[in-house]
Amino acid sequence: MLLSKLEIKGFKSFGDRMVIHFDKGITGVVGPNGCGKSNVVDAIRWVLGEQKSRMLRSDKMENVIFNGTKNRKPTNLAEVSLTFENTRNLLPTEYTHVTITRRYYRSGESEYLINGVTCRLKDITNLFMDTGINSNSYAIIELKMIDELLNDKNNSRRELFEEAAGISKFKTRKRESLKKLSDTDADLERVEDVLFEIEKNLKSLEKQAKQAEKYFQLKNTYKEISINLAKRSVAAFREDLLGLQAQITQKQDEQGGIQSRINLLEAGIEEAKASLLQKEKLLSSRQKTLNEQVNKIRQFESDKKIKNERLRFLEDRSQKLRESLDQDRKSNDRAGFSIRSLEQELESAEKRFREQEIEMEELKTIYEREKERVRQFQEEQKVKQERFAQAKEKVYQLAKEQEIKQIQLSTLKQELEKTTTADYQQEHHLQEFEDKAAELLDALQTKEDEVERLSHKQQQLERNIEEAEKVAQLIKDELVQLNRKLDAKQNEFNLTKSLVDNLEGFPEAIKFLKKNASWGKETPLLSDVLTTAENYRVVIENYLESYMNYYVVETREQALSAVNLLSDASRGKANFFILDEFQQYIPRPEQLFPNARPAASIVDYDPKYRRLIAFLLDNVYVVEGDFRDFPESEAHVFLAASGKIIRRPFSISGGSVGLFEGKRLGRAKNLEKLEETIKQLQKTISYTRNKLEDKTTEILKLRSQQVKPAIDAARQEMDQTRQAYIAIRTKKEQLAELLSSNANKREDIEQRVEELLDTLSTLEPELQEAREALLIDQEEAESWQEQVQALNEGLAQKSAAFNEANIRYHQGQNRVSSLEQEIDFKQKAFESSAERIQVAQQELSGLDQEIKHLLGTNEVKDEELFALYEEKEAIESGLTESEQSYYAARGAIDEQEKEVRLLQRQKEQLQTLLQEFQTAATDLNMRMHSLRERSQCGVRVGLRCTNGRRSRGGGSLS
Repeated sequence: MLLSKLEIKGFKSFGDRMVIHFDKGITGVVGPNGCGKSNVVDAIRWVLGEQKSRMLRSDKMENVIFNGTKNRKPTNLAEVSLTFENTRNLLPTEYTHVTITRRYYRSGESEYLINGVTCRLKDITNLFMDTGINSNSYAIIELKMIDELLNDKNNSRRELFEEAAGISKFKTRKRESLKKLSDTDADLERVEDVLFEIEKNLKSLEKQAKQAEKYFQLKNTYKEISINLAKRSVAAFREDLLGLQAQITQKQDEQGGIQSRINLLEAGIEEAKASLLQKEKLLSSRQKTLNEQVNKIRQFESDKKIKNERLRFLEDRSQKLRESLDQDRKSNDRAGFSIRSLEQELESAEKRFREQEIEMEELKTIYEREKERVRQFQEEQKVKQERFAQAKEKVYQLAKEQEIKQIQLSTLKQELEKTTTADYQQEHHLQEFEDKAAELLDALQTKEDEVERLSHKQQQLERNIEEAEKVAQLIKDELVQLNRKLDAKQNEFNLTKSLVDNLEGFPEAIKFLKKNASWGKETPLLSDVLTTAENYRVVIENYLESYMNYYVVETREQALSAVNLLSDASRGKANFFILDEFQQYIPRPEQLFPNARPAASIVDYDPKYRRLIAFLLDNVYVVEGDFRDFPESEAHVFLAASGKIIRRPFSISGGSVGLFEGKRLGRAKNLEKLEETIKQLQKTISYTRNKLEDKTTEILKLRSQQVKPAIDAARQEMDQTRQAYIAIRTKKEQLAELLSSNANKREDIEQRVEELLDTLSTLEPELQEAREALLIDQEEAESWQEQVQALNEGLAQKSAAFNEANIRYHQGQNRVSSLEQEIDFKQKAFESSAERIQVAQQELSGLDQEIKHLLGTNEVKDEELFALYEEKEAIESGLTESEQSYYAARGAIDEQEKEVRLLQRQKEQLQTLLQEFQTAATDLNMRMHSLRERSQCGVRVGLRCTNGRRSRGGGSLS
C-alpha cells in the first residue's frame, strides 16, 4: 500500500486547491518556516478522522477552514482527499486506488466519503484497521510524540508495540463487544423491571374496575333522583321568570319617559349652540384685528430699537477707528526713524567684517604651514621610538632567558643532591613493606574463611524465612477469599432480609396483612415455608406461581379475620391455605418413571406442612431433560428441570426463563441458611487469622536470628585487610620502580647541568652588547621628544590666534546678516501700517454718512407709533363687549348640558337594572333548558346502559 496523492482545498493556509503527488523517490516535504509543512501533516491526520482540535493545533474545529486574507474572502468549506494504491490488497476492498475524503462546513456539518461515496467515520476506521494507519497511529509522528515514546508517557510505548503486533484491532473489537454486552444487559434489566411493574399494577387495575362498576350503579340512582329534582326546579324557575318579566316592563316604561325629556333638552341646546357660533365668530374677528394691531406696534418698536442699536454700534466703531489711526501714524514715524538708523549701522558692520576676513585668511595660512612641519617631526620621532622599543624588547628577552637558565641550573643541582640522599632511605623502607605484606596476606585468608562460614548460615536462614512467607501468603489468600465469600453472603443475607421484610414483588393486600399482625402473628406465606435446591427453584416456583402469595394459617377463623380486615380497609384480596382442612387429605401413591422423580421429594419443608405440600405437588414429577424425555402418561403433571416446559393433562405451558424467576421461593428458609453460613464463615475466618498471626510471629522470630550484620562486619574487616595488603604491595612496587628510575634520572640531570652551563656562557656577552645599544637609542629618542614638544607648543599658539580670528570673522558675519533681516522686517511693518491707515480713513468716512442718515429717520417714526396706540385702545373696547355676550350664552348652554348628563345617568342606571333582570331571566331559561336536556339525556343513557348489559359490548359507554 502506497500513499500516492494528497488534495487540499480550504484547509488552514491552503485557500486554493493544492495537489501533492507522492511519486517514487519523494521522501519528504521541506521548506522555510511558516510555509505550511505542518499543515500538510495536520491535513493527513484530519482526513483520517482526528476529532480533537488540540491535536490539529487549533482551539476549535472551525479554525481548520481557510479564514481569508486582506485581499481574499474566507471560504465556507474545508476539504481534504487522500489517495492510496491498494496493489497488494492490504485494504479490505476490491479497488486498486482508494480515495478517502473529509469535508467540514462552517455550519458545523461534516461529511466522509470513500471513492466519492458518502460513508461514516466508523467505515474509514474499519477500512484502515490493522494497517497501522489512523489519526492517532505512529505512522504519523510529530515532535512531541517522540518525547512521549522516550519517556513512555501515558503508556504510549505499549500502544506502539501493540499496533505493530496487530493486537490493537482485537482490543478495539473487544471494547465494542463489551459495550454491546453491557447495553444488552441494561436492556434486559429494563424489560424485567417493566414486567415486574406490570405484574404489580394488575391488582390496582382490578380494584379500579370494581370501582368503575360501583360508579355505574350509583350513577343510575343519581339519574332517578336528578329527574325528580329537575321537575320541582322547573316549576320554581317558571314562577321567578314571570315576576322578572313584570319588573322588566315597568323599567322599560320609565326609561322611555327619561329619553323624551333628554330629546327636548338636546333640541334647545342645538339652537343655543347655533346662536353661540355667531357670537364666537364676531369675537374671533375682533380678537384677530387686535392681534394684528399689537403686532404692528411691536414691529415699529422693534425697528426703532434695532436702529438705535445700529447707531450706537456705528458711533463706537468710529471712535475706535480714530484711535487706531492715531496709533498707526505714530508707529509709522518710529519705523522710518529705525530704518534709517539700521542702514547706517549696517554700513559700518560690513566694513569691519571685510577687515576681519583678511586677518583670518593670513592667520590660517601661517597655522597650516606650522602644522605640516610638526607632522614631519612626529613621523621621525615615531621611527626613533620604534627602534628604541625593539632594542628594549631584545634586552628584556635576553635577560629573561639568562634568568630562566640560572633557575633551571639551581633546581637541577638541588634535585641531584635530594635524589642521592633519598635512595638510602627508600632501600630501608622496601624491606619493611615486604614483611608487612606477608602478615596482611595471612590475616586476609582468615577473614575470608569466617565470611564464607557466616554466608552459609545466612542462606539457610533465608530459605526458612522464604518457606514461612509462602505459607503465610497462602493463609492470606485463603483469608481474602473467605472475607470475599463472607461479604457476598452478608450482602445476599441483607438483600434477602430486605425482600422478606418489605415483601418485594407481593400484592398490596399481602403487605397490608404483614404490617397488621392483629389477625395472626408471624403467619407465613407459602413461599416462606418451603425451599429446594438452587437448580430446582425455577421449576418449582413456576409451577406454584399461582399459590406463592397464599398465607398458610392454622384455622379458618384466622383467614376470616384477615378477610374482614382487608375488606374494612379496602386493600384488595388475599388467599389462605388452612392447615386444619388438610388433616383428612390423603395423597395418591407415588409412581416410578424413568428419568423423573416426584416433585415433593426435592422440596424441603417443616413436617407440619407435609399434607399441604403433598396436596400442592400431588401427582407432579420433575424430569431431567427436555420435552422429548417426558414419560408417556396423560394422568400426571411433568415439569422440565430447566423450568421451560410444564405438561399438565390436556395442556402444555412454557417459554423463556426470566432473570428474576426462582428468587421468591424459600426466602425465609434461605435467610436462615444464610445466617448459619455467615456464622460458620466468621468462625473459619477467626481460625485462619489466628494461623496467620502464628505464622507471622514465626517469620519475625526467624528474621531476628539473621547473621547478616555479622557477615557485613566480617566482610568490612576483610575488605579493610585486603585494601591494606594491596596498598602495601603497591607501595613496595612503586618504591622498587622509584629506585630503578632514580639512577637513570641522576644521569639525565648531570647531562642537563652541563648543557645549561654552556648556554649561560654564550648569553652573557650578547646581553651586555644589547644593553649598550639600548642606551644610545634611548638618548636619541629623548632628544627628538623634546624637539617635537617645542614645535607642538608653537603650533598651539598659532592655532589659538587663528581660532580667535575665525570667531571674530563669524561674529561679524552674523551681525551683518542680523542687521539685514531687521531692516527688512522694519520696512515690511512700515508698509503694512501705511496700508492700514488708508483703509481706516475710507471706513471712517462711510460710518459718518450712515450715522447722519439714521438720526434723520428716527424723528419721523415716533408720530406714526402714537397713532397706532390710539387705534389699539378703540379695538380693545369692542372686544370686551363681544366676550361678555359670548360667555353669557355659553353659561346657559352648560346648564342645559348638565341637566342632560344627569338624565343620562338616570337612564344608564335603569339600563343596568334592566340588563340584570334580563340576565336573571336568561339564566332561569338556561337552567330550565339544561334541566330538560339532562333529564332527557339521563333517560337515553339509561336505555343504552340497559341494552349494553345484555352483551359484552357495554364498554362502549366509555
